[in-house]
Amino acid sequence: MEAGADLVGFAPISRFDGAPPELHPRTIFPQAHSVIAIAVRQLRGALKAAEEGTYWQAYNCDSYWYLNEIIAPRILRRIVLFLEERGCTSVPVHNPFHPHTGRQTRADQPKGPDGVVSLRVVGVAAGLGELGHSKVLLTPQFGPRQRVFAVLTDAELTPTPLFRGKICDGCLSCVKACQACAIGPKRDVTLTIDGREFAHAPFDAKACGRVHRGDDPRFSPFWNGTEKEGEAPSYSRFLLDRFRHLSICVGRGCLRACLDHLEKTGRIESYFKTPLIERERWTLDEPPPKPAAGGDHA
Repeated sequence: MEAGADLVGFAPISRFDGAPPELHPRTIFPQAHSVIAIAVRQLRGALKAAEEGTYWQAYNCDSYWYLNEIIAPRILRRIVLFLEERGCTSVPVHNPFHPHTGRQTRADQPKGPDGVVSLRVVGVAAGLGELGHSKVLLTPQFGPRQRVFAVLTDAELTPTPLFRGKICDGCLSCVKACQACAIGPKRDVTLTIDGREFAHAPFDAKACGRVHRGDDPRFSPFWNGTEKEGEAPSYSRFLLDRFRHLSICVGRGCLRACLDHLEKTGRIESYFKTPLIERERWTLDEPPPKPAAGGDHA
């Protein structure tokens, strides 16, 4: 917490006994005995600006790039150094982008190096909260409004009790508001940790990705009809060039609609005088016109 984390929890490696082999923490650190989950909140104002349809850079800079590339590495490094000074080997786990790349270096690897864990499940296993219908981690402090990172260590740490409350009430706001239609209607994917069952709906990552990145002109305000086929809008390229992360969707269903419902129904601790959603949500009336044949695409 002194290093800047908003939430911290501890899970013994036994809580991952039911994990698929390719998602087990020991694919990254075979000697791990404990997993530390670290959550850092996203700025609500950055979400509000995207909700109003007025400003995207605050989210992409602060609550995406800054948390992933600046805040998390600094927090993780301080934790790892703290443990190293006490003779414990520890591995920081950032936001994994390329799981199991390359060829196997060990016979017990599911695939290749760069193992991956579900950081959302890590948060659940470490007692930070529960999985919402959309599979996003929900915490009693911030609802879905945080990013999660981890440290795997051979230290034997006292476990944090599992979260026993109930945050998600099955309102399906996430399903109704997701323009990618990426979240299933039924919460029928289950996992069991220390005898408690958690569940979420099936999730279509490919469908999500297209809208998330702003590659679908029906839902991105940055398409103006001058892009060549298969070419991303110039604003999307700007965000990628500047921040190396890109979100145009900004979690319209799984993050913003969910958070708005949880705040208005008092299911989480956070309270703000300005509602996240306080008017009819913006939509694009029609897709941008296609450029004329032979037109200027510059």
